[in-house]
Amino acid sequence: MKAKGNYAAVSAEYVAAQIEKNTMVLVDSRPKKPKYDKGHIPTAMSIPDSQFEALKGKLPADKTTPLVFYCGGFT
Repeated sequence: MKAKGNYAAVSAEYVAAQIEKNTMVLVDSRPKKPKYDKGHIPTAMSIPDSQFEALKGKLPADKTTPLVFYCGGFT
């Protein structure tokens, strides 16, 4: 992981390898409509950042499970 500012970053290759091994949970934090519904990375679950508190129960109970969040970036 590389840390830039307050956020850690991982490469697309790392994420692809973890998806293939099924060793992490990928979270799309963009708005469900229209962004997630129009297209998302396969296996990613939708937890929009604006609804995180309400939907955080969808995350794995096992706190050792790695989580990778992605969004549309700053606009």
